[in-house]
Amino acid sequence: MVQKWLKIVKKENNKEYILEVIDKILVWDFKNLDIIKMSWKKWYFRCRIWKIRIIFFEENNKFYIDSVWYRWDIYK
Repeated sequence: MVQKWLKIVKKENNKEYILEVIDKILVWDFKNLDIIKMSWKKWYFRCRIWKIRIIFFEENNKFYIDSVWYRWDIYK
């Protein structure tokens, strides 16, 4: 099954870079990434890439992508 967030990534001009950042997140490589812990959920984090936000979470020492969306819609 194709992830919903892949539709957003495919629309962007810099999709290679966004996919690169997603790969970095999944392998715990957070160097030079703008990541903060979300206050509304315990193990959720946010990564900012221009107008795109990547919400991901940690479970059993692995990271999973929850959503990728534009900044004006992701927090609704």
